[in-house]
Amino acid sequence: MTEFRSRFRTLVDGSDAPSDADHHIFIGPQHPWAEEPAHFIIHVKGERVVEADIRIGFNLRGLEKAMEAKTWRQNTMLIPRACGICSAVHQNIYVRIVDRLAGVEDQISERAKLIRMFSLEAERVHSHILWYGILAHDAGFDTMLHISWRDREMIMDIVEDISGNRVNPALMLPGGVKRDIPKEKRDRARPLLDELVKKVEYHKKVFTEEISIRNRLENVGVLTKEDAKKTTPNGPTGRGSGLPFDVRKSYPYELYDKIDWNLVYYNEGDILATTLVRIDETLESLQMLKQILDQLETTQGELLVRIKPRIAEGKYMTRAEAPRGEDLHYGIANGTDKPERYKIRSPSLGNIDATLKRMDGEYIADMPVILRSYDPCFSCTNRVMIINDKTGEKLIINQDEFARKAIKAKKYNRPFF
Repeated sequence: MTEFRSRFRTLVDGSDAPSDADHHIFIGPQHPWAEEPAHFIIHVKGERVVEADIRIGFNLRGLEKAMEAKTWRQNTMLIPRACGICSAVHQNIYVRIVDRLAGVEDQISERAKLIRMFSLEAERVHSHILWYGILAHDAGFDTMLHISWRDREMIMDIVEDISGNRVNPALMLPGGVKRDIPKEKRDRARPLLDELVKKVEYHKKVFTEEISIRNRLENVGVLTKEDAKKTTPNGPTGRGSGLPFDVRKSYPYELYDKIDWNLVYYNEGDILATTLVRIDETLESLQMLKQILDQLETTQGELLVRIKPRIAEGKYMTRAEAPRGEDLHYGIANGTDKPERYKIRSPSLGNIDATLKRMDGEYIADMPVILRSYDPCFSCTNRVMIINDKTGEKLIINQDEFARKAIKAKKYNRPFF
């Protein structure tokens, strides 16, 4: 096995598989386990995994190209569709890019920033609870799935109350937010948050003390800190392996440096550690939500700063900590009311190599929980396709081939295709 070879594959017939594997098991892109369309190629010897590879690109939706045909304001409602469960964080990065390009970044009021943060942390809570409920299902512990999803309804009720929507709050706009969180809604949210803290503490007790589920997660899919540094995972995947990196701490945005919260990480590197990172982060987010509600009692300011439809020429890249990890956006303005180019690098892409490394040497029966460990989302990952505008030919290529073509195109001054 070559330690640093690309695991993004193009061959599916097993001809380039490791020589010591005697069987090849294919999971996806259509599979009962996976809601997300990815093709995992698992090379096994007996019941142990020798190595695993992946093919992605089955869910190209052309969202970035669609943004070029819409105005900056219209894209505010399009960008959350990059990912259903992470809609608020994609919208937050987008509006902060527009704020910077429009020159109003320093004019956003603290009240508007607090409301943005409330939406972000509420999303983190319901995303994490959804994830560890599904993980319990994959581990054969459906009772935890039903308990956690029942309790998740409390945060969903809060999101619906303040925004009108359950999953896609869409509260943010370039220049601020579209609506306030009035006192009566803050008062309704507080008892629900207090009750949900108790529920999540119980969830943690189940995962750590119920032996039937703990045995399915502990010492399974171990990603050591050294391997994590090589494969560079982000978000809870990295923090479960001892990498204490969180965009909210390392590169604070909005008002994350003005409220009290703790960065959560574990050193064990197994699936249980990754799970506990998310449960503890849920508790931290719930405490942050209560702090935000308290600060809204005394913090005043305009909710929205007016921005002209046309954005001056410029470009800007920024990031945020999505529930799955580091989410990066890059926008280019050309002086019109539409972006010239917009690019998204979602967290799941950065966690694939680390997850494939987790599989090495593990039992095939543990693949569902290992694959679930990084909370895969390919609707916000797949978006690279090359189309010959003369012939209409479409080409999907892997990372190595893309690099080779780019080098040759530059060296010989010839078209990429």
